[in-house]
Amino acid sequence: MAVEKRYVEVLLPLRLKDALSYRLPEGWPVEEGSWVQVPLRGHPALGVVLQIRDSAPVGVNLSGIEAVEAVLDVPAASPIERQFWQAVADYYLCTTGEVLKAAFNAGIQKQMLQPPKPRKTPRKAASPAPAENPLCELSEPQQAALGQIRAGFAQHKPVLLHGVTGSGKTEIYLHLAAEQLRQGHDVLYLVPEIAISKQLEQRLAAVFGSQLMVYHSRATVPQRYRVMDTLRRDPTPRIVLGTRSAIFLPFRQLGLVVVDEEHDRSYKQDDMAPRYNGRDAALMLAGLHKARVLLGSATPSCEARFNVQTRKFCAAELPCRYYGGDAPAIEIIDMAQALRLHNVEGSFSRKLLKEMAAVLDAGRQVMVFRSRRAYAPAVQCEVCGEVEKCPHCNVALSYHRFNNTLSCHYCGYHRPYTLRCSACDEVALVERGSGTEKLEEELREAFPDRTVARFDADTTQSKAAEEKLIRDFAAGRIDILVGTQMITKGFDFERLALVAIVSADSLFAVQDFRSDERAYQLLTQLMGRSGRRGEAGKLVIQTFQPDHPVLQRLLHPEENPDPVARLLDERKAFAYPPYVRLIALTVKDQYEGRVWNVCRLIKEAAEAIGIRDIAGPTTPAVDVVAGEHIAQFWIKLPRDRNLAATKKALYSRINQIERDFKGHTTLILDVDPS
Repeated sequence: MAVEKRYVEVLLPLRLKDALSYRLPEGWPVEEGSWVQVPLRGHPALGVVLQIRDSAPVGVNLSGIEAVEAVLDVPAASPIERQFWQAVADYYLCTTGEVLKAAFNAGIQKQMLQPPKPRKTPRKAASPAPAENPLCELSEPQQAALGQIRAGFAQHKPVLLHGVTGSGKTEIYLHLAAEQLRQGHDVLYLVPEIAISKQLEQRLAAVFGSQLMVYHSRATVPQRYRVMDTLRRDPTPRIVLGTRSAIFLPFRQLGLVVVDEEHDRSYKQDDMAPRYNGRDAALMLAGLHKARVLLGSATPSCEARFNVQTRKFCAAELPCRYYGGDAPAIEIIDMAQALRLHNVEGSFSRKLLKEMAAVLDAGRQVMVFRSRRAYAPAVQCEVCGEVEKCPHCNVALSYHRFNNTLSCHYCGYHRPYTLRCSACDEVALVERGSGTEKLEEELREAFPDRTVARFDADTTQSKAAEEKLIRDFAAGRIDILVGTQMITKGFDFERLALVAIVSADSLFAVQDFRSDERAYQLLTQLMGRSGRRGEAGKLVIQTFQPDHPVLQRLLHPEENPDPVARLLDERKAFAYPPYVRLIALTVKDQYEGRVWNVCRLIKEAAEAIGIRDIAGPTTPAVDVVAGEHIAQFWIKLPRDRNLAATKKALYSRINQIERDFKGHTTLILDVDPS
């Protein structure tokens, strides 16, 4: 009697609409979730079995169905993992294969396809290491906040912990994590940036020992794979400290998710699908595991505050600093007036330089923030006025003195800086503006006896360089640290007494409905970096707009006790998130005419499915990148029961338009853009 063949539907890490069908060799042990190696265009590929069939798929040519090549010696992906991939794909309008690719990139896939190394002796599950440094005793305000958090957890709701910078939120996280580990549950501790994980890693390691695992993109592929494999095979409860990609780890029994600095835009993945927000995706993951969620911030996002108002979240407060002390003093320096009075040296007012000198003489440290890296954001010809631009993007080239290049921060193009104008051929190029590299040079000249260092993407290209800068500043071996947004994250430097912001106006120049919120959050975070051990610190802001509403809210908190409430009122009045759902739709093509042709079809398609609130097409400030012309739509959808169906219909129409143009035009859907 002939043996009936079995078939499997395999999810591959590709942008494919459906899983692919393969034939399963007789007797092979496979279950739903098994990891298998299959042929794909003549090459081996890794995939996950979604379904097992006793008969061939309907309408498929049997002779064209290839056989599964191997079943990997890897524990099967759990039902919760597979549900999570699908939930992320549905919400962020991409394929499940694209989610799988984000969770298991090419390096991880290669590791999984390698046969496991034989072990000389059976390995037992590792037992938790005893704590080297017990948990700190909580203060009364911390205990009160912990009680509020537990009350929220008892209602089976996520909790937003609003704690001022330096209030001791981390110790509360650790107490809750220890409880979950004792109960046999895993803990996921998310941070927005790799840079801050090292300081935190040392604190967590002192408490949790070998139960701590660290996961982020700066770790090597073998290190990341080891975390994945341990979580799959070892039943020991773990606490994982990670950045946004850690949400895709194969947790067995997740009990708690902590999202620190929940407001931070670094949680948003913008580069490729799925364009997810790690904070929001973590809420999805916790819901599937029935885990508790704690979101913490000194400057909660409008979305989190909205969820508290609508009682989707519960709230906890930590209103005072752990070590006490007054809030940092704030001083705003009017640069227009300083220039009129000739009280400026380079990029700094003389008043700020005097403040720095006093702090340094007292044996304390200074941090200087500038939102632009490089030596100068642009170079311009003094003869013809031409600004040197990238040949592939409609953007000025930035001058980097350390390697004497003009570089594009969008496509990576660079060329040597020769002072010769590309338009008129005169040797007359001069630098315009100042970035972190120029500030570092000016500060070295102003304080020749002090150690000045720079913390930005140019100086932290390696993990070792990044860690050394943080370690040296924490140890007091650096007197002045100049940096970009990277220095605003949750660092704790006890000697830091003064934080200075240069060219604060650039924070308000972005034409975006979130710009005031982001500026207020960043300024508040920077203010909290100084005076962390009971001593009053100071924040000095140089600006040409001293009367800007954001600065006035920061300067006079008694008149603006709840700035987020005002922002929410504005969002509601003008129908912006979180009161509506927003989708950014970007069109890219090397031919400008085709861009506008596609835009016309998109608008017709959106209106055909009932979308009425669609702004665009418009061109962004940088409308050509890497040789492609760009146009954008902003689509607002009401938060109602039809939301999911409308998104699905839009996704289907957009995919059809993209197929019609045979891939020449790229269409990008970004749900909840940052």
